Amino acid sequence: MRVTNKMMTQDLLRNLETTQGKMSQIQNQMSSGYRITRPSDDPAGIQNALRMKSNISAVEQWKSNVDEALGYMDTTDGVLNDINLMLQRVRELAVQGSNGTLSETDRENSSIEIEQISEQLRMLANTKNGSKYIFSGTATNKELITSDGTWQGNSEDVKFDVGNNLSLPISINGQTLFKTPLTGAPGVFETLDALKAAFKTNDATAIGNSIEDIDGNVDNVLAHRANLGARTNRLTALQGQLDTTWYNLTQNLSDIQDADIAQTVIEFKNSENVYKAALSIGAQIIQPSLVDFMR
Repeated sequence: MRVTNKMMTQDLLRNLETTQGKMSQIQNQMSSGYRITRPSDDPAGIQNALRMKSNISAVEQWKSNVDEALGYMDTTDGVLNDINLMLQRVRELAVQGSNGTLSETDRENSSIEIEQISEQLRMLANTKNGSKYIFSGTATNKELITSDGTWQGNSEDVKFDVGNNLSLPISINGQTLFKTPLTGAPGVFETLDALKAAFKTNDATAIGNSIEDIDGNVDNVLAHRANLGARTNRLTALQGQLDTTWYNLTQNLSDIQDADIAQTVIEFKNSENVYKAALSIGAQIIQPSLVDFMR
């Protein structure tokens, strides 16, 4: 077959266009930092990258949920600690009053202090984490106890999604914490009201008998706190696992889509050399006027 100048020109132009396209692709990789800048660069790779990004997005949401859950539980644990300290103080007052030797003024002061502790406990029962009441179950928009003493909320657990098909309870049941203790003792406010009345009537026997009910409430708070602590430990461990998973996924995504800059620079230089060589060879085999025009 006879090779004409036109055929050589077409081949040269086609090779130059191919090389220019390769150089443009490599330039895009260098400027963006990504090996894959469009689906046609690597169809299988882009599918893997999209799937990886979806997994990363899910893990990031779980991580955010765990962080929020731990904050919620830390708030709850702090309140439980305060409740325990207050009940311990109430017990001290009951022990002091049970021997019947307190003066009328001392009994009055103890009664007033118990009333103040009761009011503070009512405030703690309506503690919020952000805009949510933490002891009202899933009715987080309602106070557990209203100003007129009405009990609200429910006994349903607040749950957070923290993994694939994994939802964990993060709340404490306010009803069993304040109203119907797991230990069988009368509720916190019922116990304190009875103790306050016993101080006012100087009933040392009733005061002494209240100590058992106070201890029942203290044990109830400790039981709730231990349960919360176990769940907190699990979430803390899960937090570390999610951090590791997120890191591994982002590394895998980087391996798929990120460009090796050093290698990319070398490839660009090689393509540039090929392009220059093609121009040089073309100048030798094609009429100068045509080569000049192409330049």
